[in-house]
Amino acid sequence: MSSQQPHGSPSTTEGPRLLEERSIGGILVHLVAIPTGAIGAGLVYLVSTNEFTERNARNALEWHLTVLALTVVTFGSLFTYAEFTGQGVTDVAVFPSPLTTVAGVLIAALLSVWMVVTFWTVIVGFIAMGKATFGTAWRYPLTPPLVDRFAPRVSVPGGWPLLIVVYTVFTPLVIGAVFFGPRDGAMFLASGLAVIGLIVVLTPFAGIGMYLHGERTRPADAAWHPSVVVYIGAPIVVAVVGYALSATFTDSINPAGDGMYVFLAAFWVSSLVYVVRWLTTSRSS
Repeated sequence: MSSQQPHGSPSTTEGPRLLEERSIGGILVHLVAIPTGAIGAGLVYLVSTNEFTERNARNALEWHLTVLALTVVTFGSLFTYAEFTGQGVTDVAVFPSPLTTVAGVLIAALLSVWMVVTFWTVIVGFIAMGKATFGTAWRYPLTPPLVDRFAPRVSVPGGWPLLIVVYTVFTPLVIGAVFFGPRDGAMFLASGLAVIGLIVVLTPFAGIGMYLHGERTRPADAAWHPSVVVYIGAPIVVAVVGYALSATFTDSINPAGDGMYVFLAAFWVSSLVYVVRWLTTSRSS
């Protein structure tokens, strides 16, 4: 039975009892989330088994989701402004001059707010980490309870394996667009953004999906018990070998990039094997 305080309330426990209740993950999640944002906080929240870690990850995630929403609004507005004033990819001006002036002021204000919030994120992250060090899961100021409100309503049909299926389908499309798609224009920009999303969002969450499905949500009497360490670890080893070979035996100007593409290819194969094993085992059982 856990003796954690209610969510958001300060801890009054002192001494050895406090040292038992707090966790390294609950302290460091705030530091991890400063550069990685909602992705890092979300990954920690998903894999956490300790209540203190989960509460701190949830608080960090709610803040960074709010910052992410502001970022999308800010740069989405900036992109729209550039396109509609003839400064974007289309080079077609749609806004009349008075509207352009007003929109420019609003965009400048949004960018100013975004920069302040970005700077404030570092400050509140360290404050939250300090609070967690002394046993308090501190809720970031001015953040709506997004996780508390919406997490119980979020349900992925088919569970975590479906996310891995999405990864196996999406990855070849993105890589194909990068290597064989246009080299300029809106499609080139879209493919670049897609590969960034593949690397920093979909791949980590596919790995977490593998872990959660293989280690937590599969029934104990299931016919197939995947070795998640192998499915995730093998692509990492292959990527390290690919990086070493590229740096040693080729004239590549970006061995790290080569290693990343090798990892994506190896992890795609690993994910495909995982999905096939899951589907064949589910149907045969």
